[in-house]
Amino acid sequence: MSDADTITKNAKSNLAFTLMDLPEERRQNMARLYAFCRIVDDVVDEPGMSTEERHAALNRWEDIITCTAEPTPGIEAEVQKLVVDLQLDTAPMEELIKGCRGDISHQQPETRRELLHYAYQVASCVGITSAAVMGATSEAKEYAIALGYALQLVNILRDVAEDYRKHGRIYLPAEDMELFGVTADDLHNQRYNYRVRQLLAYEAALAEYYFCKAEEHYQALSVNDRNCLIPAQAMSLIYHTVLEKMRDDEYRVFERRYSVNNFRKLWFLLRARIGSIEFPSVAEWGFLYGEKKPL
Repeated sequence: MSDADTITKNAKSNLAFTLMDLPEERRQNMARLYAFCRIVDDVVDEPGMSTEERHAALNRWEDIITCTAEPTPGIEAEVQKLVVDLQLDTAPMEELIKGCRGDISHQQPETRRELLHYAYQVASCVGITSAAVMGATSEAKEYAIALGYALQLVNILRDVAEDYRKHGRIYLPAEDMELFGVTADDLHNQRYNYRVRQLLAYEAALAEYYFCKAEEHYQALSVNDRNCLIPAQAMSLIYHTVLEKMRDDEYRVFERRYSVNNFRKLWFLLRARIGSIEFPSVAEWGFLYGEKKPL
């Protein structure tokens, strides 16, 4: 088993689960990309590292993906080979590193624009590169961007308590918190009240908007692109269900962590595959109603 496979398997993430639908070569490539994303993200929170060491580790990965450094055997070599073999545009991967670098000395976003910029770096850029690795054309870029926004917003809503408790980070925009009268002290003391519920519902509506935009872009893609993006579409279904669970439960994020079980994930993977099939039009099925199909 490669280092990338080991990292992907141990992570037990939703993305890793959906990769089983891919052909073996693309699955291996996605495992390499996922491992890169996982390592870069973990650098920010790895215990026992100084700020300087964290920046140095991210600098090293910038050099690996831009091929300005010789990789060590293992995951570095696997990731660099992925970039070279697929001739990947590394700009989105570099943006991911910038987004993670910002978390080393985290600053709460003031506005939704700042929040979406961060979401673009750490989620949409992952989606753009993932689409390329999965074999989709550049037409899938807008889908990847919108879906990245949606998924990251769900992550922020679901993990709002953990992010503050473990890392002292608040990703909810300061102007939105002010709008609903929610303070950092409310989050610190996990005060579940009407103001907090309204704030989270407000952010959930933004996530819902981007799920809708992603679906619009997905349906406009070619059949080939939709087939390539089945894992991403399964992710959309999984995370949208998490969003629905939070909404139906009135956003009790201080009390529980919302998730989807493996049986439902498998069902969503099947739904994504069925949804990528282009069925004949009504006109082509006219013979069912006694019309003669043209030769």
